[in-house]
Amino acid sequence: MTNRRQTLAGIAAACAAPALLAQQGSAMRLIVGFAPGGSIDQTARQVAEQFRAALGRAVVVENRAGAAGRLALEAVKAARPDGDTLMLVPHGPMTLFPHIYRNLKYHPVRDFAPVGRVATLDYALATGPQTQAQSWAEFARWAKEPANKPAFGSPGAGTVPHFIGTTVAQRTGLPLAHVPYRGSALSAVDLMGGAIALTSSPLADVVEQHRAGKLRVLATTGSERTAFLTGVPTLRELGIDFTLDGWYGIYAPAATPPERVQALTAALKAGASALREPLAKIGLREAVSDGSALAQVQKAELAFWEPLVKASGFTPED
Repeated sequence: MTNRRQTLAGIAAACAAPALLAQQGSAMRLIVGFAPGGSIDQTARQVAEQFRAALGRAVVVENRAGAAGRLALEAVKAARPDGDTLMLVPHGPMTLFPHIYRNLKYHPVRDFAPVGRVATLDYALATGPQTQAQSWAEFARWAKEPANKPAFGSPGAGTVPHFIGTTVAQRTGLPLAHVPYRGSALSAVDLMGGAIALTSSPLADVVEQHRAGKLRVLATTGSERTAFLTGVPTLRELGIDFTLDGWYGIYAPAATPPERVQALTAALKAGASALREPLAKIGLREAVSDGSALAQVQKAELAFWEPLVKASGFTPED
């Protein structure tokens, strides 16, 4: 009976959403903190289309790239809390950044109202021709040889893949030096060229090269094996105590009226099934949730990162 009531309430909210959020002649904004073309930008455009369909309004995707996504969060924090300005953000700025920047100009909990999670993603550890390893066990044996001096690349210092790599190195005892790059694409190029032994990156950034035989994904970080590479084990399966399921979430400014946030959540849920296929094409899993579930995931991950950042020896930046 409870589930039936919740379903009926969701249907009623979805039906009410267009009327509640309708404003003639105005367009909603969905702000993304990264340049066009990447997986989060592509996701934003799919979500915008679903909002258009559910609300009958124009939705403009606005790319505010810079400062690893922080500029977008600052813009949304300062926006009018009327339900017309939203952001699609990856989990790092909402859970990791508070531990690595001393002077963030936003608070990830107090300054935003969670609308809902959109998708989840895996991170991957991949190797290339420098090691010729076909498995994590082979890579570990190679990395322990004193003459090899292995290094891992990440999309940059202070990123989620950076701390994945440092944590795995600590928990396995492997002497992996960190090499920061300006993005996953550049680290993958050096991996395939044999300049580095390992990369830590979003799975979506290396899955096609893996399928083409240009590099080999040795493990993923998720709580279960990814459907995109079912033959690749998780770190936990390998006996390495690390699990992380990444995500993309939608937030509004903190003072947005609850009824508007609920209407936005209803609109997002109404388009969930239509998101599944396009998200899968870019290596993501549709995982639409409400704002309460997103807040719980965010809270847990905020606590998750703190000891890992401290253990890494990373010095917080301004």
